[in-house]
Amino acid sequence: MNRTLSRRLLMQGAFGSVLALPGSGWIGTALAQTALAQTVAGKTLRIGMSAPVTTLDPHLQSNSPNNALATHLYDTLLTNDETSRSTPGLATEWRAVDDTHWEFQLRRDVRFSDGEPLTVDDIEASFDRANTNSSFRTYTRNIKSISSPEAGKLVIETKLADPMLPNSVSRVRIIRAKFKDGSSEDFNTGRAVIGTGPYVLRDYTPGSRIVLANNPHYWGPQPAWPGVELRMITDAGARLATLLAGDVDLIEQVPYEGIDRVTKDDRLQIIRGISSRFVYLAVDSFRDVTPFVSDLDGKPLDRNPLKDRRVRQALSMAIDRNAIVQRVMQGNAVVASQFLPAGGPGTSATLKPMPYDVAKAKALLAEAGYPKGFRLTIHGPNDRIVNDSKIVQAVAQMFTRIGVETRVEVMPWAVYLKRSDAHDFSVALDSWGVNTGETSNPMTALVATQKPDEGTGIANAGRYSNPEIDAKLAVARRTLDDAKREALLAELSDLAFGDVALIPMHHEVLVMAARKTIRFTTRADQYTLAMNAKPA
Repeated sequence: MNRTLSRRLLMQGAFGSVLALPGSGWIGTALAQTALAQTVAGKTLRIGMSAPVTTLDPHLQSNSPNNALATHLYDTLLTNDETSRSTPGLATEWRAVDDTHWEFQLRRDVRFSDGEPLTVDDIEASFDRANTNSSFRTYTRNIKSISSPEAGKLVIETKLADPMLPNSVSRVRIIRAKFKDGSSEDFNTGRAVIGTGPYVLRDYTPGSRIVLANNPHYWGPQPAWPGVELRMITDAGARLATLLAGDVDLIEQVPYEGIDRVTKDDRLQIIRGISSRFVYLAVDSFRDVTPFVSDLDGKPLDRNPLKDRRVRQALSMAIDRNAIVQRVMQGNAVVASQFLPAGGPGTSATLKPMPYDVAKAKALLAEAGYPKGFRLTIHGPNDRIVNDSKIVQAVAQMFTRIGVETRVEVMPWAVYLKRSDAHDFSVALDSWGVNTGETSNPMTALVATQKPDEGTGIANAGRYSNPEIDAKLAVARRTLDDAKREALLAELSDLAFGDVALIPMHHEVLVMAARKTIRFTTRADQYTLAMNAKPA
């Protein structure tokens, strides 16, 4: 991005006391003991998380656990509310001046957790740093320049018209400019974790827990709980047991077999919420030979059957989605035909869930040249998506019924994510939170041709590529008129799902549990935020 920022301070305010971290940035034993003492005193909200945080670097890996944690520690220019609408953040007002210029009125008197005032340099540095990483470049790649024509005002110039810029800026967490070139290790050790959010980091044990304390310099109202302990409990049974034992106050992803136990406990409550999470199967339609497909004798095939649309259709047709929703998900999901449920912005009115038809699926395989089927290994995480292991097992049985002898391999999310990013798999279970509330974001991330420098296809694990979709998407993403853009996105949905770019499964319904003394508001993006918890 062009450097056109002034160096004037955006915000002015008095210094207060600073909660300093130990010199190395790593959180000390005394502070951890203090956090535990607060927990005993009931001043800390204890949350059982279903998936691990993989990094404290807010610009490294964009996924729900990481982004939710970052929301506690850092601010963004705009934020998304519980329904994914843009709301004020560090900017209190915003408007499109013309096709390529957006103006933001900045909040005054904002300070970082170390007491330093927020400056224009901090904002620029944060966007520059996010732009160097493919996970966030999809949100920053269209920004041409950022300028501050006068104190308290920020202007973002885009290369092309960008109707989703307000949502895009909500993805970029603002850090101290001095850590622009900091490594992820600088953040993971706590040294660089200095933000303007409602909480500060007090302790981080990778894969185990994170302790937060209220930020005394926070510009907004202090959260209801001055301390937060995030416990990463990926096993669903263990997470439920921890709640039942009274060791946590709130848990994500209640195992369905445990819902009755919660409802029968006078201390506890079930909390349900609508989710924008789309669960799907990524399919390798890129490689000429794919690693986890062979003939029925285990010998490599000389061509990748997944490149054939008829084979992808057959696999999709082999899945009894209603059975998965009712039996595996116990009704806590909605069968999917596209990125959002029918009627959502950018969805197609003509798309319907793929019908379950074993006979027709077998016929399609035969037509494609595989009358006897083939052998496949399907991969998935075992601690990220609700009932992920069970879903993969169910799908494998359904594939096997049409002659595709399917094996299953599941693994922890941290391992799975690295392998998925490296395109290791042939068919894999994954999910995407449609946090923009419309379909241009998942279309860009999951279906568009993978071009890291342009920020497209960042999560296109199967490396699907369709020039017609790329061309139409480029137009849709530059259309400021909402009605026209949504019509174009509906056409794109028809193209993508008609070609089985990926195989839709279902939309999750969020099921959480908490003490009855807590009132908690769920979010469509499934972020579990301590700020959304209030005393009942």
